[in-house]
Amino acid sequence: MDYSFNLHLIRHAKTAGNLEKRYVGWTDDPIVQQNLPIINADVEVVYGSDLKRCKQTAVAYFPNAVFHGNPLLRESNFGDFEMKTYEQLKNDQNYRNWIDDPKKFAPPNGENLQQFMSRVIAGVHQIESAKEVYMVVHGGTIRAILTHFSPEKSAFWDWQVGHQHEFILRFTSFEQFKEGERCTSLSVGHITEN
Repeated sequence: MDYSFNLHLIRHAKTAGNLEKRYVGWTDDPIVQQNLPIINADVEVVYGSDLKRCKQTAVAYFPNAVFHGNPLLRESNFGDFEMKTYEQLKNDQNYRNWIDDPKKFAPPNGENLQQFMSRVIAGVHQIESAKEVYMVVHGGTIRAILTHFSPEKSAFWDWQVGHQHEFILRFTSFEQFKEGERCTSLSVGHITEN
């Protein structure tokens, strides 16, 4: 039986690295925010990255859900740029190359944009059949998913992904989603307590 499918994308709460404007990729940086609102106590399953900042956020937002962490849904692997700031990197030619053409260049010991996006979409396709799926992931992960599934073709950097926003992608069927087709509609809302 076919049915409509909604995919909810939520970025994890802020970490110390986020506040310091560092490239936080695979570092297992915990969240610093306390007393996050409960978004929905009825959600039973939440998918996300296996890093603690996603799990901690999911536990706060969806306190009764089972969390399924998947390393394929991690943020980009920033390699040697990990936990560094723009100020620390701005004169590094490898950094300039990566900023200018992230599809062609990768941070040393990291991954380029195409590798990152392919990994994320492979992780998204592991979601099991449902009518409604919630994911707590990273800003870059959300951008990759939106670039792949949004109703209109877009570029990775077209998307602004804040910590307090929820993106809802609506598909006419779960099959449409599994086949990698674009969603039929997209809405963005601010996270508030239910």
